Amino acid sequence: MIKKIFSILFIFFLLSSISIAKDKIDQTIDKTTDFLKSITKKSLNKSQTAEFLNNYAITLEDERNQGVVTYIFDEKNYKRYQAGKVISEDGWRFTNLGKLRVFSGDIKLTWKFKLDKQNVIVIKTKFQPLGKEYPFTYQLKDKFFEQIN
Repeated sequence: MIKKIFSILFIFFLLSSISIAKDKIDQTIDKTTDFLKSITKKSLNKSQTAEFLNNYAITLEDERNQGVVTYIFDEKNYKRYQAGKVISEDGWRFTNLGKLRVFSGDIKLTWKFKLDKQNVIVIKTKFQPLGKEYPFTYQLKDKFFEQIN
């Protein structure tokens, strides 16, 4: 009789601890899902990125040891400007999945724009699982060209 009571109590505690663990896992999944949704909502999609690149000059310090530079994107290529002069140019395109791929010689970089209180570009190389965030500013291309002429 005592064995049955202990068995029933053991099963009760086992099931209740499983239930508590399941609730904790569900809460963690909900928090993770909310976090991922908040990240993706702030990023531009393919059509928004294309329109953004078509209209704006993007200024940032991109760690190519040349300081702050401005990117101007046209249909298939981009040019990097510093002090009003073109310092380099290369190609860019969208991948089949709609990601912006920017080429720098043999290096392929994936850019992801996040427009918010602080504008950030997440730049990721092909072999890095996570990208690095670079703050940037932007202005209309026409205004940029007026400033350098």
